[in-house]
Amino acid sequence: MTLRRQRQSQPHSVTSKPGVVVPAVLPQILLEAVNADTLIVTVNGDRLAATPIRRDEISETVTELVARLASPTRVEVRELDGSIHADILTPPASEPRSPFAPPEGDAPAPVTVPSLLEFTADGFVPGEDVAVALILRHSSAGPTGTARTLIDRAEQPVISGEVILLGRISGTTSVQRID
Repeated sequence: MTLRRQRQSQPHSVTSKPGVVVPAVLPQILLEAVNADTLIVTVNGDRLAATPIRRDEISETVTELVARLASPTRVEVRELDGSIHADILTPPASEPRSPFAPPEGDAPAPVTVPSLLEFTADGFVPGEDVAVALILRHSSAGPTGTARTLIDRAEQPVISGEVILLGRISGTTSVQRID
């Protein structure tokens, strides 16, 4: 008696490129034109609750849906004239996690938009390094003209008060108020 080994097939997915698994049946996003400006969106036959959408929302909507489906997806646009445009879009590749990234459960750090302040002064030597310093506090000189101050390394400087521009070659000093 001889035993034959049957090869197991994978009916649920196929690997096309390294790292990309294509399901045997692709999810489908269908955009059907209702008029020149709006489209009805269905995902796998289910009408999207936020439809109809405007044409200028197509890119954002499709990108979000493909990312949410997390799989290569067939996207089809059916126009009023009967023409059909189709493509298969893949979700964005997930970035490899940095060892310095916060744990998955933590909320991402908020994005801060810079609020820039500009300070200018004259009298510096062309090309010289100009030091920029925030004034944390003021201290008085003693009877011999010596000043002493202590700075706590744990102190978080606050951008308020005054700033100094100090020319490292010329010695030019400009103290300006931060408004």
